[in-house]
Amino acid sequence: MSDVRTVIHDHDGGLDDILSLLLLTRYGNVALRGVTVTPADCLLAPALSVTRKVLAMTGLPHVPVAAGELQGRNPFPLEWRIDALRMDALPVLNRPGPLGGEPVDLPAHRQLAAWLLAAEAPVTVLATGPMTNLAWCLDRHPEVEPKIAEVVFMGGALDVPGNVDQPGHDGSAEWNIYWDPDAAQRVFDSGVPVTMFPLDITDLVPIIGEFACAFGEHYGNPVSDLAGTLLAMTFGTLETTGMPYCGWDSLTTSYLAVPDMFEFETARCRVVTTGPSQGRTVRDPAGRPVKCARTVDPDHFYKHCLATLT
Repeated sequence: MSDVRTVIHDHDGGLDDILSLLLLTRYGNVALRGVTVTPADCLLAPALSVTRKVLAMTGLPHVPVAAGELQGRNPFPLEWRIDALRMDALPVLNRPGPLGGEPVDLPAHRQLAAWLLAAEAPVTVLATGPMTNLAWCLDRHPEVEPKIAEVVFMGGALDVPGNVDQPGHDGSAEWNIYWDPDAAQRVFDSGVPVTMFPLDITDLVPIIGEFACAFGEHYGNPVSDLAGTLLAMTFGTLETTGMPYCGWDSLTTSYLAVPDMFEFETARCRVVTTGPSQGRTVRDPAGRPVKCARTVDPDHFYKHCLATLT
């Protein structure tokens, strides 16, 4: 089918990244070519295990999974990264049966380059973590540019405060960019089409109790049980960090299935790569044009997730 997208999912193992992967496995218009896992908002080994178990559960055991080894400049807090350990122990992911997700020998950045170079038609890269692997590909293999139809990226904060609260930082950056600001700017410096979902729009879809608990009506279906459990595991974020847990990655992923749910603007922007504002995404008339999501109906998003995952 001509309207089917070939997608590579480059994620970093957080709760919402796995919810995004779960959504991808349900979309009829997505052909999942492979998954790369960046060791950013996760502990790598359990995040890889969770990824493979989700692919097995959803009938996609053939999809290859590559382990990331490149590191960013600013590590995520350990207390966030251990969510991967909790996910890996969930009963719904540990039913009898083999793991899915064919492991590959190449590290994620090299495997991503190999997949892109071998692509017969341009591929969509869904980046719900930092863009470190993609930046490496563009640096070392600039010939991959025409192989990329679109980079769909969760990251940035244009007209709202960031979500980084670290010593010496001014709080203006979003974490996926802050982890590796140079990588984000490298992708912005390229000619690949970028569609960005910044905090400006993802902040509109907090994970609310009514949404998470609605999955209980479908208890007994492994996919909906996992989705509801992942959402329940986000509770307490506001109380411990002062910031709500939002559907950052899952909202970004939903664009692949229902693009008309969003309104967009073209924003010229760049990334601050040094100093107390490093990782900040700023509007700049001399910056590169980015297709930036601006508005969404939260109820539409919640209903889309429920319909897709139940």
